[in-house]
Amino acid sequence: MVAVTEVFQSFAAALAACAPGYNDSDIADVIAYKTSLAIDHRQIEPEQAINSILALGICAAEITDRPLKVLDFGGGCGFHYFRVTLATRARLRWAVVETPTMAERAVKLANGRFDVFTTIDDASAALGPIDLIHASSAIQYLPDPLATLKSLAALRARFFALARFPVWDLPQTVGLQRSRLSENGIGPMPPHIADRQIAYPVTLVNFDETMRTLSNYDVAMSMASPSSNYEFGGRRVPGASLIFRAK
Repeated sequence: MVAVTEVFQSFAAALAACAPGYNDSDIADVIAYKTSLAIDHRQIEPEQAINSILALGICAAEITDRPLKVLDFGGGCGFHYFRVTLATRARLRWAVVETPTMAERAVKLANGRFDVFTTIDDASAALGPIDLIHASSAIQYLPDPLATLKSLAALRARFFALARFPVWDLPQTVGLQRSRLSENGIGPMPPHIADRQIAYPVTLVNFDETMRTLSNYDVAMSMASPSSNYEFGGRRVPGASLIFRAK
């Protein structure tokens, strides 16, 4: 259960209360280190990986004659890419869109296997027509989630995976998510970074508005997302992962 505290009038006000927020270089270093570790297939795949593998598999079942073009919005340092390629061995053209702080680390881990960008427009221009937009636990950490969803939906990808997303039934609300640094990413901490508490803004968007923003899609599959359950002011906010197919 992710703890969300306080309420702010705006994303900017929340960020001012916890600067640098998600742009903390330690967060990027932790995620880069964890992504660089070898995957142990004896371990049960985490939800974060299963969502990606399932979305890619549904897409690959309908597009079989060429490499799939995937825009991975908020894809960290390639966690989803590495899990998908090992599980499916699908032919891919994969582009991660991240903050400049995270993108700097992601480029080093990509080693030419996937591309890294800091804007949706640059990633879209490089990929051309997109088969799958993948956004896992990313949209809710933006200043204006609905505006970003609209930008992504405007790309008219055949499939859209909105994974690990809070199902919030009230008006849009901005709070602070507090956690341990070690809770970011899958795996052990890098030995040179001490664990500590961190905080960054999270924007809970009314779920009906989210669905209206993606009204050009039908839901192909929806699943509970335990890793994105939130607790906000004593209220439990369930998480969900949805895979959409264009109408």
